[in-house]
Amino acid sequence: MKKKLPRIILTLFFSFLMGCAHQAQLIPKPHPFPEQKVTTQQIEGQLQNLTKKRKTIVLHAIENLDQPYIWGGKSPGQGFDCSGLVVYTHEQAGLWVPRTTKEQFKNGRPVSRQVLVPGDLVFFNIPGKKTSLHVGIFVGREQFIHAPGHGRRVRIASLNNTYFNRNFKGARSYFGK
Repeated sequence: MKKKLPRIILTLFFSFLMGCAHQAQLIPKPHPFPEQKVTTQQIEGQLQNLTKKRKTIVLHAIENLDQPYIWGGKSPGQGFDCSGLVVYTHEQAGLWVPRTTKEQFKNGRPVSRQVLVPGDLVFFNIPGKKTSLHVGIFVGREQFIHAPGHGRRVRIASLNNTYFNRNFKGARSYFGK
């Protein structure tokens, strides 16, 4: 009887673990940065009234769609993290922005969400990380381009997406500072 009891406990324990693992696979984890169905042609079509610098930022963001997310990355050759994509696109337009999202948010000129212009920056809180921010480049039509995270690629997302709408922190501009 002594040998059977531990074996029964182990069997029940592993059955419980397998049940938990099976349940975890049945409940899909929501993708925090879903892709949107706006085309780059739609974005490019609204750039005619922008300044040259704003156009440059948006066009370089579009050129880098599908680049891999690389933590610390800030060039097409290595990939991008979210703030690195901002640094790169703004450098192409001759504008300096700080390297980190925290400093980008702190140093940019506040802009109301209702008057965003392509080339402005949009910031989001990251749930569970009180001091961390995510940043994207507003490209018009309620859309922005961003480097969403490890294992993903630079893509277009919507400000109206439930995740982004709920976590929107604010917008900043590095024009007219």
